[in-house]
Amino acid sequence: MFSKKQLFPLLILLYVFSADCRRSPQEILATAAENPTIIDKLDLGLGQMGQVPPVLFTFPNLKWLDLRMNELTSLPENTGDWSNLEYLNIYGNDIDKLPASFQKLPKLKFFFAGNNDFESIPLQLTGTQVEAVYLDSNKISWNEADVETVLQIKNLEVLDLARNRKIVSMPKNLSSLANHPKLRMIILKETGLKPSQVEAARQVLPQVKLEF
Repeated sequence: MFSKKQLFPLLILLYVFSADCRRSPQEILATAAENPTIIDKLDLGLGQMGQVPPVLFTFPNLKWLDLRMNELTSLPENTGDWSNLEYLNIYGNDIDKLPASFQKLPKLKFFFAGNNDFESIPLQLTGTQVEAVYLDSNKISWNEADVETVLQIKNLEVLDLARNRKIVSMPKNLSSLANHPKLRMIILKETGLKPSQVEAARQVLPQVKLEF
């Protein structure tokens, strides 16, 4: 057994080794392109790509795509061509809107878009079957229009709005979310809301768990 003093430098070496051995997005995609039809998962996170490469649209069975922290400012206009995509992670980029074709992602279930520049809940989500949307650490103020958007995302169960510092009040039409068929949780941790505001919201939405 290693002592704590012996284990610490070993962990440091392991971290450095794993970081050095991580392949670049270009290498990952080059290998994947050799057999595109068998590819259903691609982890291209932390790749500093700057833009989404066209080759990503040559994998017809892609279900899981991680593009986190890649210095992206937008998604391609043909994003809707990822017809089998179920999981999309764009965390930690500089994206402030989604392309219109995003609505054509028929199988999308999980959308991670924290730490970007969204100022509202994207309308383009309304055409999807998404069940969980993570928009933490954006620039959202959580207004009446956002509530209307949520009402149109019929399969939505979880909405994460944590650390959106511009949220300082509840939308006037918040109670209308009681009519949402599946919504069960809204995360509002570390926003500008006061405990009394959240407690009042819990009274009008007893079936939705408000995490604060």
